[in-house]
Amino acid sequence: MKSLTKTVIRYFGALLLLLLMGSCGFKNEDVWLESLSCENVCDPIGMDIPQPRFSWKIKSDLRGVEQAGYQIMVSESLQGLKREESLCWNSGEELSDKTTNVVYEGENLQSDKTYYWQVGVLHNKSDRVVWSKPATFHTGLLDSSLWKASWISSREETGTRSPLLRKSFVVKKRVKQAFVFVTAAGFYELYLNGTKVGKHVLDPAITDYRKTILYSAFEVSDLLKTGENVTGAMLGNGAYNRKNDKERYLWGGVNLSLGNPCLLMQLNITYEDGTREQIVTDETWKYAWGPVTFNNIYGGEDYDARQEIKGWASEGLEDTDWAAVAVVQKPGGILKSQLIPPILVTDTILPVKQINQSPGVYLFDLGQNIVGWWHLEVTGTEGVSVRVRGAETLNDLRFPKPLENDDRLSLKYSYHSKVWSSYTLSGSGVEVYEPRFFYSGFRYLEVTTSNMENLDSLQLEGCVVRSAIERNGSFLSSDSLLNQIHRAGLWSQMGNNLGYPTDCPHREKGAYNGDGQVIAETSMHDFQMAAYYTKWLNDMKDAQEENGRIPNTSPTIMGGTGGGVAWGSAYILIPWWMSNYYDDARILQEHYPGMKRYLGYLKALGARDENPREPYIINNFDGYWDSLGEWCAPGQHDGPNHPMVNTFYYFFNLQIMSQIAERLGKQKDSEQFSALADTIKSEINRKFFNPETLLYGTEETYQTYQLLALIGHIVPDTLRPGVVATIVDDIRARDGHLNTGIIGTKYLWPTLVNEGYVDLAFQMVTKKTYPGYGYWLENGSTTLLEQWDGDNSHNHQMFGSVVEYFYKYLAGIQSPMEGKTTRGYRHVNLQPFVPEGLTFVEASVETVSGTIKSSWNRTPDLFQYQISVPPNCTATVNIPIFDFEEVEVLEKGSKIWERNQWIGANSDFSDPVLGPDYFSINVGSGEFSFILKRD
Repeated sequence: MKSLTKTVIRYFGALLLLLLMGSCGFKNEDVWLESLSCENVCDPIGMDIPQPRFSWKIKSDLRGVEQAGYQIMVSESLQGLKREESLCWNSGEELSDKTTNVVYEGENLQSDKTYYWQVGVLHNKSDRVVWSKPATFHTGLLDSSLWKASWISSREETGTRSPLLRKSFVVKKRVKQAFVFVTAAGFYELYLNGTKVGKHVLDPAITDYRKTILYSAFEVSDLLKTGENVTGAMLGNGAYNRKNDKERYLWGGVNLSLGNPCLLMQLNITYEDGTREQIVTDETWKYAWGPVTFNNIYGGEDYDARQEIKGWASEGLEDTDWAAVAVVQKPGGILKSQLIPPILVTDTILPVKQINQSPGVYLFDLGQNIVGWWHLEVTGTEGVSVRVRGAETLNDLRFPKPLENDDRLSLKYSYHSKVWSSYTLSGSGVEVYEPRFFYSGFRYLEVTTSNMENLDSLQLEGCVVRSAIERNGSFLSSDSLLNQIHRAGLWSQMGNNLGYPTDCPHREKGAYNGDGQVIAETSMHDFQMAAYYTKWLNDMKDAQEENGRIPNTSPTIMGGTGGGVAWGSAYILIPWWMSNYYDDARILQEHYPGMKRYLGYLKALGARDENPREPYIINNFDGYWDSLGEWCAPGQHDGPNHPMVNTFYYFFNLQIMSQIAERLGKQKDSEQFSALADTIKSEINRKFFNPETLLYGTEETYQTYQLLALIGHIVPDTLRPGVVATIVDDIRARDGHLNTGIIGTKYLWPTLVNEGYVDLAFQMVTKKTYPGYGYWLENGSTTLLEQWDGDNSHNHQMFGSVVEYFYKYLAGIQSPMEGKTTRGYRHVNLQPFVPEGLTFVEASVETVSGTIKSSWNRTPDLFQYQISVPPNCTATVNIPIFDFEEVEVLEKGSKIWERNQWIGANSDFSDPVLGPDYFSINVGSGEFSFILKRD
């Protein structure tokens, strides 16, 4: 038996022995380990971090399970792991309750090697160690010198065409293992003996290729055979080679070409006899032009099936007429493993209705606004061209509607009207086509033919394309509108995460930091974002300018360099949130120098803006697009007072950086940041606050500025109720509607709830008139929109921040950011805020510590509350008492509180307190079912 148990027993002595004796009747099967991950990925392939971190989750049907210690073992073989022999690392017996981000401290890892690891845990319900099933990780190329491949491309300028590349090679021995490492500047599809390698699409995820290029790794042993083999690749332009075409849409109409798209591939083969061989991209490869005659990430894709080369990536093709490739200069970026969920086709949507509008013209309604492309099955005459394009509305209307006869596709916006894929038939029976190298957002699809005659047959489906980030949370309530808002928010988040968070999937596809930071906490509830945001923060690091500035977008090649302080602040806010949600200190350590440089930029900005005599105020600076404030409030693109927003975020960043520095042991920095924040706080009140009207930044109430002053605790304590009242009065004067843009909306709901306006917050979110979420959904929207009036894009995720309110307040699963839940959810505060008109809520969040569930049901005389707390965690449960004068509390049918006193003794509970608003009690892990009713 592995030695962890003995050490822990010695450490805890008699106390632990007594505990174990009391639980010796339990079996190990009552407690088990799941969700083993390495760098936030389950069984990663191509992981290139020299000291990866391990995490696991404890599962149990028992209550009060606590981890007392752990032991991690890593081996190069499964047998070695089982026998505890030839271990690369044995952590030894660690007396710790830590289950997340345990750093590997063993022998130096070797490149291109599979490792097996296992964790054993001793807990307080058994005297035996619980061991996980073995997990794996495969290393990438840990040293750049191990890349033997060269970058290759076509000799001619590709323009908008897509080249096919191929190489034949011979395998003479039995293959034991083979891994391929591949990437492109642009997009690629890799094939081996006619089979596509992996399911990734739009690979690699877009980066600034001049700084970083991500490569993927695949295990391909099963695709190789003895004898002749062929590997081939198809290249797409992606973000690397954007060319303007007068007929097709291109954001901004500006060419951005860094060169021809190019390929880098290295196939490492290990034979049964132990020898190795490498097949790499080099001058021996050949290329020809394939059937993709046009591809542009914005404008679409054209495919001529008559130009297909049958078997181009398989053996037996006579390729003497193919040209030799060019070995090209590398794009410049550092090669890193793509440790984020790949972009995949995750779903297929069948049309809910279709019409044959006129000869050769077909219209399809998917019933859902999606992001991706289309799956076309068609039969017809050779040479006939079929054009497919999509839009979010019909008849140039503001909102979507069910498809009816005589409807037409909206052509109001060029990002719909000038975006399409054209497929030219070969005439060879049923032909199937999906685009490869572009995507868009749409609900409706129009198909037209070049000869304006009906096709022999036509079928069309919508393909949902997104980064395959796993769902993390669930929410359901008695209010159908809340459920619709959540569903629309999920679709908008899915559609605006394709390798980086985008603003919209059709017009700009921009990596806007401001949009991404306001939705980030919602996304951390809805999806597993740890690995994804790690990549995006590296994009921000690459985008940072020499003076420390973080521009509007990251990567900047998909967007621009404008923005405002609220946009650049993503580089401080997101690492801070990640460190708390995911108990991740490394993310702070890695980015601390860049974050500090950004604060230096803000400090310098105050002394060079349009009013340098106010060094602690960031007034307007540079151009309009560089100094944005609030964005997309009702009836306006931009807020009236940029300096208020800019200076608030300067202050807010300093507050957070003071906490970050303290956590990292940089006490001097922490004190300096805190002192500067105090100075700026005073200057904000001096510059922007009118103590007579209690307004910040404007002469009439502007909700966002009031909210920022409140959430930053800038308002003097004695005046806080009055400032809150200005927001409440303004909402009521607007018939219960909000008046916030993307920044204020994030902080609107928590401010109202925390200040006691629980019912008002709920009434506002469920409004069905303009401006509000209900206005969008009542008008047929299935995603969240860019503007409250419904103009422009119908798929922006930035207003989805309202879903934080659903999880944190309506369901009551407080995050580490509210102050009572600890980092990594090791202790969680469960506190539902129950408004009038809502009778039940069910929610769950999959945290790094396990699944937290909160479910309540309210009737006039009782409140049922069911919760689930993960093993190795504790919770404070706060049950609302409403207007009940006397209460009794039951748990699974047994009374635990009656007539203001605790009944009986139960080790599952502690510290009961009956307050004016809540009955509170502390619990350990497990499932609990409480009923609070009138006594």
